[in-house]
Amino acid sequence: MPLHLLFPLFSSIVFVVGMMFAKYGIARGASPWTGTFLANLWLAVSWAAFGLWHGELLPLAGWWQATLVGLSFLLGQVFTYLAFQHGDVSVATPIFGVKVIIVASMVSLLARESIAGNVWIGAFLATAGVVLVQAGTRSGPAQGIRPEATTRKAVLTVLMALAAATSLSLFDVGLMTWGREWGASRFLPAMFIATGVLSCAVLPWTDRPARLSELKIARPMLIGTLLMALQAMSMSWSLSEFGDATRINIVYALRGLWAVLLAWLLARSFGGGEAHHSRRIMLTRLAGAALLTASVVVALRG
Repeated sequence: MPLHLLFPLFSSIVFVVGMMFAKYGIARGASPWTGTFLANLWLAVSWAAFGLWHGELLPLAGWWQATLVGLSFLLGQVFTYLAFQHGDVSVATPIFGVKVIIVASMVSLLARESIAGNVWIGAFLATAGVVLVQAGTRSGPAQGIRPEATTRKAVLTVLMALAAATSLSLFDVGLMTWGREWGASRFLPAMFIATGVLSCAVLPWTDRPARLSELKIARPMLIGTLLMALQAMSMSWSLSEFGDATRINIVYALRGLWAVLLAWLLARSFGGGEAHHSRRIMLTRLAGAALLTASVVVALRG
């Protein structure tokens, strides 16, 4: 495995752990807008500090590009947290795997980069894995939950996850193109500062610290959003510094596997819906996640 692919591998694990903490807080009353704002605040502060330390600012001519990429990231974050508000971690996370095929198509059409045949095969295998994971949501409702409620939540989860995947695919391609053009150390601070400023638009819908404390979810929201910011930093650096968006996203799609395994194993600790699903449903989801793993192996060959 090329060393730069260790970044998305790291991010794929941290994403799942971070989102399990955030999902725990959201399930107990926190607003998904709180998760969006806090994660982007940590990113803006971290990259602003890096930019000041590095001492090399992005020229004004590049700020419109940084703002556009930042807007795509913000929309992706919003739809991501909304997806986890409506559905299980083990469903929403593998759905993000369709980002692989979206990115591969965008890179081929917009960035005019040729994609190797094995990478296309890996992308389609990843998509097939997502389809199988969704078959798990139709195998039967969780115990004690009405079938129509399960179906409605599954549809909302899929729609929000697809919207997130599309927004973040635009982010990836824009970051790969303009981030490499201007240099990661100049472009990333500007892009995340722009994201932080844009995120202030959701402040009216975020929870105040006193409410998080009252609900006893301040700590999980803090841990979850910090981890989400950390994994985003790792992904952003790899995309802007190395490009290779298609293979980076195929490795990142492994979060679907970690999501099923960790959400299943830790469901009772985090209070996820996986604690109420049958063994058959979870094994079906695991089979889909295994296909995502196979897609990584195929895409990295040659």
